[in-house]
Parts: sequence; structure tokens; C-alpha cells
Amino acid sequence: MSMLLRILRLLGHILRAVLTTALVLPWCSQARRRQLISHWSSTLLRHLRLTVQVQGAWPDGPGPYLLTSNHISWVDIFVIHSVHPVRFVSKSEVRHWPVFGWLAAQTGTLFLSRSSRRQTLEIGKAMIQVLQAGDDLGFFPESTTSDGTTILPFKTALLQSPLDCQATLLPVALRYSAPQGHDESAYPFIGNMTFTESLVRILKSPPSQVTLSLGTPQRATELGTDRRQLALQLHTLTQRLRESM
Repeated sequence: MSMLLRILRLLGHILRAVLTTALVLPWCSQARRRQLISHWSSTLLRHLRLTVQVQGAWPDGPGPYLLTSNHISWVDIFVIHSVHPVRFVSKSEVRHWPVFGWLAAQTGTLFLSRSSRRQTLEIGKAMIQVLQAGDDLGFFPESTTSDGTTILPFKTALLQSPLDCQATLLPVALRYSAPQGHDESAYPFIGNMTFTESLVRILKSPPSQVTLSLGTPQRATELGTDRRQLALQLHTLTQRLRESM
């Protein structure tokens, strides 16, 4: 398939997402919303020629779950959505990305300004409200992306909320595999790379695979009595999941 045809199909898929988000999602049940978001995300990954391999299974319990993951790419969110859609906490810059920022906002993303301590506290309160409303929520404790070869230290800023509401945490780990014959994956979104540069790099790359490993749900208060201890325990669990791939 030519690059032009791939781009046209991707644009068509994004247009369907905009129309569905604007005209259908506001009137859907929660179960139907999840189904639509999961299907759209899976199709997006097919357009990017990214295959998802899942280790483990989404918990049978009713939740809600606070999912935590290492962070490598803007694609991470869609990989997770393809398995089980959750609302996300994301950096405020994402809100201004063309189309994808709007889609994120319309599907319930909480946007965090990392330079504002006051907003961090407000996001913490919003996280508790989301979980108390019964919605699953996800965030990336590294607070930035890595090249995928290691997991950066977990920040503690957003970990007080799960302790306060005794949230059930679901640690997961992601790993993108380099295509055969290549030294590295095209998916890490690092440094001064723009969203457009990243997308072009991905579209030019050969078919790839990402592995998503799901851990065991645990109460936040069982993992730590304070934010620092919780961050260390979550980091250890995530590292073990990554090493098991």
C-alpha cells in the first residue's frame, strides 16, 4: 500500500472519530462508549500497522481501577484503549494537538499543567471524583516519555489521591519491539520531537508490535502508606511486568 493511500485512510478514520465523538458518544451508555472507543483505537493501530500482544487479562472485578503505566509514546493511550478504554490524566500540551487534543478532551481526559502546584491539587480532587463515579482512570507516573529501554523514576505528585480514596491500582507495562532488521522502534516520542514529526516517522516505519502486560489489582494502601513508598512499589511492579515480556 502506498504512503499516500495510507495517509488518506488514516485521515478518513480520524474524520469518523470526530463525527462519532460529536454526534454519537454524548448519547451512549458507558458500555457503548467503551465499545466504540476500543474499536476506533484498534482500527487506528491497524492503520499504523501496530500489532498489540496482550499478556494477562483485564480484571473480572467491577472496579473502578486506577491504571498506571510506563510511558513511551502518544500511541500508548490508544494501545490501552484497544484493550479497555479508561479516562486519562494527560499533560496540558496534549489539549492543543490538532484533532487528537480535541478527541482527548471529549472523551473525558483530565489535563494537567505540570508547572502549577495548585492545578495538581485540583486534578487530584478530580481523579477521586472520577473513581467515585465508577469510571476507570489511567495515568503515567513517570510524567514524561522515555525511549522505552528503561523505566524512569515515578513521580509522587498524583499519588496522594489513590491513597486518600483507597483506590484499586492496576499496574501495566508497555514495550515496543523494533521491527526485524531495525535497531530501534519508531514509536518513542522523546526530546523535542513534535507530534507531526512522530506521526510521519511512524507512518514511514515497517509493521511493528507492542506488548501490553497487565498486572494484578491491588489497593493503594496495601502498597504504601505514603506517596514516596507507593511510587517505589509501583515502579518495582511495573519493572517486573516489563521484564516478563
